[in-house]
Amino acid sequence: MGAVTLTACGSRSTATTDPAAQAGMTMRDPVVVGLGNSVPSGTACSCVNFVSAYAALVAKGNNAKATVDNDAMSGSTSADLVNQLTHGAVQAHLRAATTVLVMTGANDFNDAFDAVSFGAPAAATYAPVATAVQDNVTAVVQKIHALNGSAHVVVLDYWAAMEDGAVAARDYDAATIAASVASTTYVNDALAVAAKATGALYVSTYTALKGPAGTNDPTALLAADGDHPNAAGHQLIARAIYTAVPTG
Repeated sequence: MGAVTLTACGSRSTATTDPAAQAGMTMRDPVVVGLGNSVPSGTACSCVNFVSAYAALVAKGNNAKATVDNDAMSGSTSADLVNQLTHGAVQAHLRAATTVLVMTGANDFNDAFDAVSFGAPAAATYAPVATAVQDNVTAVVQKIHALNGSAHVVVLDYWAAMEDGAVAARDYDAATIAASVASTTYVNDALAVAAKATGALYVSTYTALKGPAGTNDPTALLAADGDHPNAAGHQLIARAIYTAVPTG
């Protein structure tokens, strides 16, 4: 998402409801793990990111205590995530998880996007990147399943791989807008294939922020950089995940 600095989030938090309401419940308290890049880490938004917002919805909806382990890293690529899953602390989080949220792949396209913006052919430039993303996300989900076969795994796509809304309209010329749209299509197609191949749930932030036809203006849901969600955007993504996995 236009970021190049790796910043580990590694944050843990809990969301609880009235303990008295939990009497007699046998459902395991949800543990939500976030993986990926700057969007799940909450970059550019001094707000509750969608990983924690989703956990709060689960806690409220199920009269439970939800724990969040957010291991998303700003600036990371899908290859970085594959490597991150070799770390003992991250593996421990995944073994304990009831739901794992994965959002990665947009940063893989940064260099290719620059090339296409300056005239390189989109198909020849983006296709190999998309293949790498598909392979890496497939490997990530398979590793999660190997560590924890009972966890829900959710793969999220992108409303835009690059800037969007009013900021993109200001910053991008026609060729760059076309390059951005194409990069989004390639990354989302790769994520959809990886999710289907591994049995992961696929939740579309593209649909959540831009509507089923992809024609809604997402500006009101984006931070000032046009590249990340604002508070309203994070809440909307959290609700889309909750609709798919209400139990956490």
